[in-house]
Amino acid sequence: MNKIIVLILVRIFLWSASAHSQNKILFVTSNQDFYGNTKIPSANHFEEIVVPYDIFIKAGYAVDFISPKGGAIPIGYINTSDNLQKKYLYDSWFMDKLEHTMKPTEIISSDYVAIFYSGGGAAMFGVAEDIVIQKIARTIYSKNGVVSAICHGTAGIVYLKDENGKSLYAGKKITGYPDQFENKNAEYYKSFPFAMNDAINQNKGNFVYSEKGGDAFYIVDGRFVTGQDPSSGTKVANEVVSILKTNSKTSNTILKSDSDQVTEILLDYIEGTANGQPERLRKAFNPKFNLYTVANDTLWTRSGEQYISNIKTGEKVNRIGKIISIDIEKDAAIAKAEIVIPNKRIFTDYFLILKYGGIWKIVHKSYSWREVPKTE
Repeated sequence: MNKIIVLILVRIFLWSASAHSQNKILFVTSNQDFYGNTKIPSANHFEEIVVPYDIFIKAGYAVDFISPKGGAIPIGYINTSDNLQKKYLYDSWFMDKLEHTMKPTEIISSDYVAIFYSGGGAAMFGVAEDIVIQKIARTIYSKNGVVSAICHGTAGIVYLKDENGKSLYAGKKITGYPDQFENKNAEYYKSFPFAMNDAINQNKGNFVYSEKGGDAFYIVDGRFVTGQDPSSGTKVANEVVSILKTNSKTSNTILKSDSDQVTEILLDYIEGTANGQPERLRKAFNPKFNLYTVANDTLWTRSGEQYISNIKTGEKVNRIGKIISIDIEKDAAIAKAEIVIPNKRIFTDYFLILKYGGIWKIVHKSYSWREVPKTE
């Protein structure tokens, strides 16, 4: 058993910007249910999500999902005869991530080493023009990160520019699902907001593709990795991992130990509460996280979302947090912390923390408190 006793005193109302070295990749998906204003259903391509996801997870990366509006996204192009797709289709934890994608405004860009735009017809709508997603991609890229896309997902990067308004991929080769392969007489195509080839070229990129199609064609140009269609998913993901591993060695990045990671998310909870940073709480909590205490001899339960909703962005409160202990065994940990609100209350918090998908999350908190006498 890996038992760690720590006393970390944090004067939380004085915010400290500590760097968080992360090992995470951000997936971009679309909320679009139909092609434009038609009644033709659109969807995110399930294979183009699960193939890269599986490779990234096995390579040791944690993956988060966003969509322009957050919440559930439409999925399609599912092949239940494919073992990998079937595995994830019946994986309730994974499907819950697709049902509860995060909003772009909930993301801390510096936490991610790569961004991946998945495809499917839905990817043509709502993603490319989202200014917050553009900023996230720009930040990741500016910190030596990777920008990657597959098939129609390449539509999401067409407007990417740097801080000076210049194309982020000027002069670079980019691929995606070519306009020449579309049925231009079909209603779905007529609803597209732009032709991908033209939009990439107009933003100073060099759109290239394989005339054969279905041959796993992909392009690596610097830190842009793009694939033409679903057949390139494995190669695109492996190239992203290869670049990230090289970057990691070059920068001498040291992966944090489990104890460091658990400490970090506890500080995300403690500091996020005190400094008015709801995005840090969402990073620390499992989406189904609950809080439990006893009041008037009755069990009182709150959801994590209820807790976060009471945290006003930028509104700081005077709290002093102290991590008392952390006890880790493989992928499970328990922790104890003390929170002092001067002249008011002292809270004792107990946490259950689990590691899944390569990352630690707080899944449960129980607590008690006692009043403290006011000092003159």
